[in-house]
Amino acid sequence: MAKVNSVQLQKSLNEINYPLNKEDLLRYAEEKGIDEGILRAFKQLPAKQYQSSTDVSQSIKEIVRKTVNPVQLEKNLAEITYPLSKKDLLKYAEEKGIDELVLRALKRLPIKQYDTLADISKAISESE
Repeated sequence: MAKVNSVQLQKSLNEINYPLNKEDLLRYAEEKGIDEGILRAFKQLPAKQYQSSTDVSQSIKEIVRKTVNPVQLEKNLAEITYPLSKKDLLKYAEEKGIDELVLRALKRLPIKQYDTLADISKAISESE
């Protein structure tokens, strides 16, 4: 995930009436025209009830801290036959029930064909 401007984030979060769930948070952000980077961060939040702006901020910080490492990626994608498209990669990941963090990273990948695990790893690094 790209870095989120913390000042913009706090300003956006302080204008919200709590508690609210992820769907309400997304709806609010879209209606108010909140910064695209913040909206992307909201979309990656877990589906749960948020009690305060601090609650949302902490969840965003946890997502930012969590990155996919190469060992984790290799473990989750060990049985893939290359080359494959992003669509096929996501289909494999969902069928195998791979790690949620890896699945979220794969969903952010550009739509293209991937020839090796190294291609996927590089694309994930560039998208974080």
